[in-house]
Amino acid sequence: MISSCETMKTEPTNDLADLIRARFREGGLSIKQLAERAGVPYASVHGFIVGTRDPVLSTVSKLCKVLGLELRTKRRK
Repeated sequence: MISSCETMKTEPTNDLADLIRARFREGGLSIKQLAERAGVPYASVHGFIVGTRDPVLSTVSKLCKVLGLELRTKRRK
């Protein structure tokens, strides 16, 4: 049987998604724990973490909050 980590996409999709996935892997939470703490369905979080789904912005915001990430605008030079 292949674990979910082995099925993750290896090519980068975008900076934000890669950052969220990296923080998840470093954080020690299971996908189930992340989903519960974020108040997001397990299937949505699992699909995002393994790279088969792109979440809506409200889901990204909830995941970021649980993972200690902050979304903010970048100052223009």
